[in-house]
Amino acid sequence: MTKSFQSADGKPLKLYPTPERPIPLAILLAAGILAVTAIGLGLASNRTGVGAFGTPDVQTVASRPLALDDTRAETAVISDAKTGETLLSLPTESGGFALESLRNLQRYRTIRGVPEEGAFLLALKADGRLVVEDPETNRQVELRAFGKVNTEVFAGLLDWEEVIN
Repeated sequence: MTKSFQSADGKPLKLYPTPERPIPLAILLAAGILAVTAIGLGLASNRTGVGAFGTPDVQTVASRPLALDDTRAETAVISDAKTGETLLSLPTESGGFALESLRNLQRYRTIRGVPEEGAFLLALKADGRLVVEDPETNRQVELRAFGKVNTEVFAGLLDWEEVIN
């Protein structure tokens, strides 16, 4: 059994506009002003950079150039771009976080019209952050944002002898 509400004049209360009870003009104007203000502030912020944030420029303590070979049918290979040493060999369909991170950076290169051949840079920063950088597009993936396990996958790719020395 549903309970029906009545207005002061005894008619059933309708919670939606009708020809007899349109949305009040003041509410429509307020909604329009709110929408225009939000769009205007968004555009102003985008054009001026007010409210924008970025990652700080911190010295790199250790780094390793990474290359992604995703052209094989069964596996994708992440290797050291300098030496060619295979660091990870993963199934193409379910390659996990490491593979998808590099694929996303590579996809951004395609969108920007930048050649896809260049190496990505796995970098340990002086403040302890581990990041994957794309020197071609200046994009950066902050690995700790994706949790401990995913960060450890990339930490295993870093040459820790370079870090210690």
